[in-house]
Amino acid sequence: MKKIFILLLFISIKTTAQTLPDFVSPAGRTKVFETRGDLDKDGIDEVIMAFNTNKKIDRTGYSRELYICKIIGGKLKLWKKNTSVLWNSEDCGFCTDNGIDLSIVVKNNTIIIQQTFWHNTRHTSKHKNIYRYQNNDWFLIGSTYNDDYNCGFHHTYDINFSTKQIHVNYDNEDCEDSVQLYPATEKNFKYPFKSVPKMDGFTPGKNEIKIPNSDQFFYY
Repeated sequence: MKKIFILLLFISIKTTAQTLPDFVSPAGRTKVFETRGDLDKDGIDEVIMAFNTNKKIDRTGYSRELYICKIIGGKLKLWKKNTSVLWNSEDCGFCTDNGIDLSIVVKNNTIIIQQTFWHNTRHTSKHKNIYRYQNNDWFLIGSTYNDDYNCGFHHTYDINFSTKQIHVNYDNEDCEDSVQLYPATEKNFKYPFKSVPKMDGFTPGKNEIKIPNSDQFFYY
């Protein structure tokens, strides 16, 4: 049985190596981030890279691309290219003094990408999105959006797309009086998503859905 498993694994690796193209660093691009981690539970790390393109979009800077590569036979093989999940290079609001906040990590065979938008020095919108390879494609399986205003409000929108479970928390603070302006509240409910969103075509912060039986919305 062990020999059969090893043989099947060898055939799978060989087939993958034949179908995936070699990764060639894209011309005119500048690499801004790289990390590694196992994304398909084969015990071999994949390489994830973010590049700035040479296409500048108004004041939001250069568009960005995400590349996911396998290492096969000592060579990088392009597994996935995405052009939607990363914000443009300067699409971070008033972030000049803070730098552009981009974090990409691999955990539990998923890619976790975090990006921050500064509305001003006190108000930030932080997006954490979790992507996983399943059913022969890449999907968004989780999203956490924190909308924070220092000495003001703290709103959290947490979504598990696999279970369709939503958790929304509304909190606030008054730094001068150390009292809450209004009681903290939270909502837990399921939303009937038609399907788990795919990575391709998804951009963090561009989605707004009305909470059932409410005048409020949740975001991702």
